[in-house]
Amino acid sequence: MKVTTEKLPKSRMSLQIELDAARFERGLDQAARRFSQKYQIHGFRRGKAPRVIIERTFGREALIQDAQNDLISKAFQDAIIQEEIEPIGPAELDVITSVDPFVFTITVPLPPTVKVGDYQTIQVPFEPDEITDEQLEGMMEAMRDRHVVLKELDEPRPTQEGDSLKVHLETFVNGETLDEREEGEERPEHTLDLVKGRLLDELYTALIGVNVGDNVDVVSQMAEDHEDERVRGKEVTFKVEVLGMQERVLPPWEELPQLQEFEGTLEELRTKTRNDLETTARHVAERKVLDTFIDHVLEITEFDIPDVMIENMADDMLKDQGREFARYGITLEQMLQFRGETREQAIAALLPEAEKRTRVTLALAEVVEREELNVAEEEIEAEIIRAVADYSEEQRAQVMHAFQGEMRGMIFNALIDRKLRERVLKLAAGIEPSVAEEPVDEAGSAVEALEGEAQDAEATSVSETAPVTRDEPVTSEERTL
Repeated sequence: MKVTTEKLPKSRMSLQIELDAARFERGLDQAARRFSQKYQIHGFRRGKAPRVIIERTFGREALIQDAQNDLISKAFQDAIIQEEIEPIGPAELDVITSVDPFVFTITVPLPPTVKVGDYQTIQVPFEPDEITDEQLEGMMEAMRDRHVVLKELDEPRPTQEGDSLKVHLETFVNGETLDEREEGEERPEHTLDLVKGRLLDELYTALIGVNVGDNVDVVSQMAEDHEDERVRGKEVTFKVEVLGMQERVLPPWEELPQLQEFEGTLEELRTKTRNDLETTARHVAERKVLDTFIDHVLEITEFDIPDVMIENMADDMLKDQGREFARYGITLEQMLQFRGETREQAIAALLPEAEKRTRVTLALAEVVEREELNVAEEEIEAEIIRAVADYSEEQRAQVMHAFQGEMRGMIFNALIDRKLRERVLKLAAGIEPSVAEEPVDEAGSAVEALEGEAQDAEATSVSETAPVTRDEPVTSEERTL
């Protein structure tokens, strides 16, 4: 058997395979025996007709047609052994060039080729945001606001700072409403807290001093970078009808530690809150270092990836979506039906993101190998013991069995990911991670975190957004003073 190989783009290889005559004829002999067993040939018992009679009866082309699948399959298996090829997906038959001699061409996907550049020269500044006194006090106010109580007014009065209003609110741009609802459907009710900074300045100012039953029109110019593209850079009119009013009663500051179930004084709670904000800022800065490092690594990496690998990643992503929806009692098929998509269309839509994830995974795997990161058995055992300790006594035996079995590989990967994170922060920014050892989480890993986008630690400025509404206000029945 003669095999000629040719390397193709996207990590594929073309194999032109030519069978020797003897092997080809043996294949036709086997086809003739199958014909003899399948069909009754006049003058011969079933299965006893010789090949020459079979070939004269059905024709040589019929025998070749019957034999070719078996010939191709066995020849291909021998060829990949002979050429020491390890396909990572199903082969594709391209063409049968001739039958005398029998020559065919088949293409196979190969493991990807990844060439990472000099990633050790990548430098990324580590710049955690400084926590200001204003941010700290804003967080303390938000903490206190969680324990607000809504109290009915003893007697009617105009609205004032801190009140909670129940309103009908409609938003108009160029005279057209942005609030979609069915014909005849009542306008939805919203709750607005009259707290400076939570509403647009114009809306806040207009609603101070009004009474229940009043109608207020407010015009505001939206920012060019507003999150809602429908109002971005446009003049917006808000039509507000005040339906009801309650007084928001905040707890005294000195009660806040107890309400937060914090053992300490108010100043100690403030100190802890600042430390928490600084820790979050550090985590966000680390996240930015990791994301920027990955972006640079991808820029200096050459990839040759077979399509089947990306398609498999997209399929896994779709299955992940299905598992997420299954938590709410929705099957993957129902989800696709709701979207109006076939499974193939859903996978096709995921291909761009799947390719990005595949590139990140392959590049980081190459970094792991170059940095010689590994995990000792003792480290795995220690992590298992630490993880099992978080479960109740009744659960520990079952959890230990799972960790020692099918989940052991997950723990190994999570520990490698942790070491990778530490090494990247040291290489790119010259810092140690804020948390030297993070617990293994079966829902994710450090590499998955590396693949994600950094979350913004700063609260969005509500003064530049549409009115903040609260559909489920806290009432005095739900919380006492």
